Amino acid sequence: MGDDPWLMSDRLQEMRKEGSVDSAQLNQGLQLEIAALVGIYELAGSDEWHQEAKRLAKTEHVFVAGFQTERGLAQYFANQMQYLRDGVTLLDLAGGNFAEVLLTDHPAHLVIFEARRYSVLAKSLAEEARAAGVTVTLITDVFCDWGHEAADQVFAVPTQFNQFWDSTAQMASLSNLLIHSVFLKLGSEVEGRLNRIADLYGRFTGHVDLPARQGAKRTNDTEKPNRSEHDDS
Repeated sequence: MGDDPWLMSDRLQEMRKEGSVDSAQLNQGLQLEIAALVGIYELAGSDEWHQEAKRLAKTEHVFVAGFQTERGLAQYFANQMQYLRDGVTLLDLAGGNFAEVLLTDHPAHLVIFEARRYSVLAKSLAEEARAAGVTVTLITDVFCDWGHEAADQVFAVPTQFNQFWDSTAQMASLSNLLIHSVFLKLGSEVEGRLNRIADLYGRFTGHVDLPARQGAKRTNDTEKPNRSEHDDS
């Protein structure tokens, strides 16, 4: 990797020489991405995958963290998981102590998204969480050489697809497939939560086809008799 974050100079010079991205280069990248996606779907049939889905569905508290550019992947995953179940928290990176996960007295599971160049925080958090009795899953790239020492489970996906930047798109594909597996583990209990969330969103915010209805009666409210403002009883 060297000392430079993304080997900027070498890649920029190569792109300048080529002048433009030709169809052969794009086709090669496409083939690499297809192969990576097939690999993720194959992974979804493994025992490790089903164990992870069970942890995400049944562990009392699930925490999610991402660093650098991968923090967006972590937020997406956490937000999606919050639709399926209670007890999912996106870690506050600004707090600087990760106390919510490292000091919890309840069964907890931590999911970390990270790709090279890896943040010291990601490795340190994984190690500290395991030492505190929290199970840790790391979703990373194929170059990570410390993951198996710091995490209970590692899902490594390809990130090089003949593009200027390493692409973490396959991490998103993996997380979407994990969410689907969690949904299957939870079963019919998810429906009630999804309906309640939709109802709450409709009350506070609304959708394009159904504007907000602040103050509207909740779906589980019962009718109560109106009381006159002059009624002193």
